[in-house]
Amino acid sequence: MSPSDPSADSPAVPGGGLLHPVALLSVVVLVVNDHWLKGGGLLPAVVTGKLSDLAGMAFFPLALQAGVEVVLHRLGRPWGPSRKLLVGTAAATGLFFAGIQLSDGLAAVWTHGLGVLQWPVHALGALWRGDGLPALVAVGHTADVTDILTVPAVGLAVWAGWRRQVED
Repeated sequence: MSPSDPSADSPAVPGGGLLHPVALLSVVVLVVNDHWLKGGGLLPAVVTGKLSDLAGMAFFPLALQAGVEVVLHRLGRPWGPSRKLLVGTAAATGLFFAGIQLSDGLAAVWTHGLGVLQWPVHALGALWRGDGLPALVAVGHTADVTDILTVPAVGLAVWAGWRRQVED
C-alpha cells in the first residue's frame, strides 16, 4: 500500500493517523472523563481512572507517530507512514506507562517533565489575567500497579494505524 492509497483509513498526510476514529474517540473519552466524570460522582474513581488509562493507551502511540511524521516532513525527509514506527510508538507508550507505575524515579521524570510542558500554557494564562509568572510545578501522579492492566490497549492504536502504513 502506498501513502496515497485511497483505501487507507486515514489520509496519507503527516500526522493523518490522528484522524482515525480510534484516535478521535480516545480524545473525546479523555476530555469527557477528565473534565466531567472524574470527581462528578457518576462513576467510581477506579472506573474513571482506568478509563483515562485505556483512552491514553489507544491515543498516545498515534500521537507520537504523528509527531515524528510531522517533524520528518518539515525536515524534508521521508515520513512514512511506517508500521515499524507505529509498533515502536505503541511499545514505547506501553513500556513508559508501565515504568511510571513501577519506578519512583521514572515517575518523577514524568511529573516534572509534564509540568515543564504545561508551564507555557499556565504562563500565558497568568499573563492574560495580569498575574505574575507561575512557578514550575510537577503534575500529580499516583502510582497504581493495576494500571498496567490497561497497557494492552496500545493494540487499538496498532489496529487503527495498521492499514494506513506502508510496508517496511
